[in-house]
Amino acid sequence: MKISKISLISIITLSMFAGVFAQKFAYVNSQKISMEYQESVDAQNKFKELQNQTQVNYEKMVKEYQTLANEIESQSLLLSPEKKQEKMKLAQQKAMEVERFKYEKLGPQGELYKKQAELLQPVIDKINAAIQKVGEEEGYDMIFDGSAGILYANPGLDITQKVLDELNSGKSKK
Repeated sequence: MKISKISLISIITLSMFAGVFAQKFAYVNSQKISMEYQESVDAQNKFKELQNQTQVNYEKMVKEYQTLANEIESQSLLLSPEKKQEKMKLAQQKAMEVERFKYEKLGPQGELYKKQAELLQPVIDKINAAIQKVGEEEGYDMIFDGSAGILYANPGLDITQKVLDELNSGKSKK
């Protein structure tokens, strides 16, 4: 009787875990995909160009402000009070322009942030569609992002190349 209870518990326990053992898992390396998928590379390069141009414009504005501030400081004793006040007001306006530019262009809700999302979201959507398609075609229950914290995985479970092939074949359009 005691043996049959142990057998029954063992059978129940094994049947509970049978579903887990039958699941099929895989992972992708999203960093590799973003570095090797040409549309992703192109979008990232276009964003970097915009970012660099915006940074150049910002630095130009800062330099103009610094030049004006240095001019005021160096000519402080030579300027009439009215002229000094006029230049200080101009410097204050420049400082406000610099801050406004920084907030509107470089801030967390700025144009650059929005442009990044605009450029990259369609690429991300295509990548996700390709991952989903490969997952469905290959019968995977779950696909993990290997670049997001998996400490070890069997290299045979890596479907990154399959996803890249799917993306490059042009079949996974969203």
